[in-house]
Amino acid sequence: MNLPIFIIFLLGILQIIIIKIFNIELNVYLTTLLTAIAIISAGFILSLTSEVAQKDIPRSFATVFLALIAILPEYAVDIYLAYMGGKNPQYAHYALANMTGANRLLVGLFWSIVAIIFIASYFKKGIRRIDLDIHLEKLFLLIATIYGFIICLKGSITIIDAIILILIFFFYGFLASQQEHHEVEFEFGIQKAITSLPKHLRILTYIFLFSYAGIGILLSAKPFAEGLIHIGKSIGISEFFLIQWVAPFASESPEFIIVLILALRGYGSWALGTLISSEVNQLTLLVAAIPIAFSFGANSISIFPLDNIQVVELLLTVSLSLFAITLILNDKFHLLEAIILLFVFLLTFPLKEYHFEISIILIAISILNILRIGGISYLLNTIKLVIKSTQR
Repeated sequence: MNLPIFIIFLLGILQIIIIKIFNIELNVYLTTLLTAIAIISAGFILSLTSEVAQKDIPRSFATVFLALIAILPEYAVDIYLAYMGGKNPQYAHYALANMTGANRLLVGLFWSIVAIIFIASYFKKGIRRIDLDIHLEKLFLLIATIYGFIICLKGSITIIDAIILILIFFFYGFLASQQEHHEVEFEFGIQKAITSLPKHLRILTYIFLFSYAGIGILLSAKPFAEGLIHIGKSIGISEFFLIQWVAPFASESPEFIIVLILALRGYGSWALGTLISSEVNQLTLLVAAIPIAFSFGANSISIFPLDNIQVVELLLTVSLSLFAITLILNDKFHLLEAIILLFVFLLTFPLKEYHFEISIILIAISILNILRIGGISYLLNTIKLVIKSTQR
């Protein structure tokens, strides 16, 4: 990232801070636009900062860190909606819509586009697939996905679920931190400038940028979410649709740009690994945050209930995740598989009435695919590789 673009993102956050400090009154449309700009800018600052942090931490752990930090805007919006859901049941629908939309965007759209662009960029060199080296991410995505099916069967998300999901994520982070450290070098731009600093100044820079972006996110989450709901109601567009798709696309677009850049540079496995890591933490920490925030909103420890529509939306989300996992169990992601995954994702929009049926079909295809490729052997080999990579 060059200096002028970096400054633009800093200003994108600064404008919302100024608006809040001076209590400037704006109409809902302008407020929603400016908070969206602040959220996107914060996402880019967080992504850049966590990217350069790889100089000081293992790459796999940096991937976890990058994936977690880059989607903090998504967390802020969803936690606000879940908190309000404890006070107003309508917001509970929005919270789950935001979470399911974010997860399906990551898997169905972002995975596919990153793979297609990577392969298209290197097609003349005979590359027709991404060869993956992301065993830890793949294993924990499967674990988180399986737990998602358990939640669908229960029809609720409880504090106990939240504790289990948090433990899954922290175990994932712990294993990632044990892997070998490959120091990254940047050749130009702000990343080069930061990584060239003495270590104590790098740490101070990290703290400042994380804090600055975090303030922008905290100030923007509520007006952005409320603005989308208001706009949807006022112009006749489903606010559920805006919360499910527009909000997560805005909050996760910085990460999408970052992984696209990685793919264009030839780091296809790293790019997809970052997206998978994001999916892991969204299916663990983000889901865990929902009943916790909901309980704070209700002023008591509460169960976050799922009605039939919500169960089906979550079922489709984890079914799509399972289907995607079976495509990469053999550590390869082919162009045709990326196109099929994208097609399935797009198909869910015109067939909204058939999400349950699509979920069942995806589960059946996933099971058949596991049997076809001998997926159990690949899974056992993945576990062995994860264990080996974490042994010092």
